[in-house]
Amino acid sequence: MNSKKVNWLFTSIIVLNVILVVLVVLAGDRISIGTIPSLLLSQVIIFVPAVLFLAGTKTRPGDLIAAARPKWSVSLLVILLTFLCMPLIVTVNAISMLFVENEVSNLQPLLQGVPAWQIVLMIGILGPLSEEFVFRGVIYHGYRRSGRMVAAMLMSAVLFGLMHLNFNQMSYAILVGVMGVLLIEGTGSFFYSFLFHACINLTNVVQLLMQDPEMAAMDAQQTQQMIESLMQMSYKQAMCIVVAVYAVISCFTTALAGCLYYLILKKEGRTEHIRLMFAKDGKAGVKDANRRIWSLPLIFSMALCLMYMIAEIAWMK
Repeated sequence: MNSKKVNWLFTSIIVLNVILVVLVVLAGDRISIGTIPSLLLSQVIIFVPAVLFLAGTKTRPGDLIAAARPKWSVSLLVILLTFLCMPLIVTVNAISMLFVENEVSNLQPLLQGVPAWQIVLMIGILGPLSEEFVFRGVIYHGYRRSGRMVAAMLMSAVLFGLMHLNFNQMSYAILVGVMGVLLIEGTGSFFYSFLFHACINLTNVVQLLMQDPEMAAMDAQQTQQMIESLMQMSYKQAMCIVVAVYAVISCFTTALAGCLYYLILKKEGRTEHIRLMFAKDGKAGVKDANRRIWSLPLIFSMALCLMYMIAEIAWMK
């Protein structure tokens, strides 16, 4: 397995996603599969191509998953790390909302009436597990074999963001992707990347379940109107205030998160490993086909994602 093959995997995932969306749009009201089955189908489209890819390349899943035994103490530190990272994620999300709608708000009305355990299972556990396996397991480790560790981390994170097919979720999904790789490399365990992702999703799920039913039933546009009414100012002005406040908070919490991450590295004895990961490997600037990450399928799939997201914004207007 190499970068070129991984690029084909990502291309197949994106093409299948776009085809599914087109079919749903063409079907209109004739086909209705429900919110939870729809979310499950979106994960199947991500997970199944990855499984077929591993079978086709004769790669054992265990070879791609850092499987060091999880520790309770480190797990608690990762949970705390997650909440320290949340203000930065909220800041980036708020910045994106100055230009595009909040996609999670659009999902909220669709989840009304759905049993809480199904929402927790699908969004809080199965979704993160599937996405971490594919993007931090298969795709990242495929790029990792190029020897370009930082490039592999950044590219896998960007592709994870693009996979969401909207600019709002893409903005903070890239941060989640980078942090997921840092946790895998910093602990030697895939579990902590999943735990980080699951904690973020579960936090959103808990907030949704605790909301007033009338507020939870609002879509993005209705939420914007409510914010304008409460704050007596335009939505963008209100979001600028949110960005400013959370940006200040995130400066402190992100610094604390960095200190906590260093503590995790010390506990796991992997400070030197991370240092070497970011160090120049002596081959920088050397043209080597085996170290290339870019290929035509990757460029095509990334362009397709961007065109789809731009077209969706134009269509919504």
